[in-house]
Amino acid sequence: MQGMERIEMRVVRVDRPVPSVARVIGHIAPQDPAAWTPPNQAIRIAVAQPEGQRPVMRVYTVRRFDPATGLLEIDFILHGDDSPAMRWLHDARPGTLLPMIGPRQHVVPLPVEGKRAAIFADETAIPAVWAILNAWTPEAWTQGLESDVWIETADPAAFDELPRPEGVNLHLLLRAEGEPAGATGHLAAAARTISDPGACVIWAAGERQEMRRIREHFRAAGVPRDQLQVVGYWKLGISGTELDRVRLAEYAALLAKGRTLADLSDDELPI
Repeated sequence: MQGMERIEMRVVRVDRPVPSVARVIGHIAPQDPAAWTPPNQAIRIAVAQPEGQRPVMRVYTVRRFDPATGLLEIDFILHGDDSPAMRWLHDARPGTLLPMIGPRQHVVPLPVEGKRAAIFADETAIPAVWAILNAWTPEAWTQGLESDVWIETADPAAFDELPRPEGVNLHLLLRAEGEPAGATGHLAAAARTISDPGACVIWAAGERQEMRRIREHFRAAGVPRDQLQVVGYWKLGISGTELDRVRLAEYAALLAKGRTLADLSDDELPI
């Protein structure tokens, strides 16, 4: 894909920092290390499958990359199903190779004079939020205005790992036992509590239907498009394979029209 490189990561170790996460740490030798360091870099990994089957592609977010050591961190959210990513993770060992394509810069909340940030994310977007907060520069945002981050997760330890930069308030939306991810509406409800949405730079990522509700709410409230960044990472009831198929088909259609990956709009995907 344009502007990205094909590369292999060699697994160094797999950690379990919190109950809901397996953190894969591996070494890469990119052509342009600086391209991998900004927050919210997306990569497309090729997950090996049983012999005779083609690898399955999945999109993940770089949690952190250290150009001095070449170490890259990728968080896998653990779930009970027998998905391609979970099968690969079960077999991953030091020395395991993970092919990938990247990086692709995804959107981040950019400071706007007189505005504060409002961030909404479920656990699938915690790596992106971690990277955004880790790179946060309080002096870039208007002094005296405090930004807010709402995180929905069933694992409070994953929330506790997040950086706490000056001027940012973090709010935990803890799912109760038995509450299904992507179906609670907690993030959309939190979005509706903002009394002055036009005074915010909005960034949100998570389940597609809930992200659509958040996007529609803020559009109806008159938030300008350049202050509204909402991305659906996954969709309840739809496999990652099907979602990826739709994304790739849409990308191929754009290429046929002479357009590029930059023209791919997540909220316009037909799914």
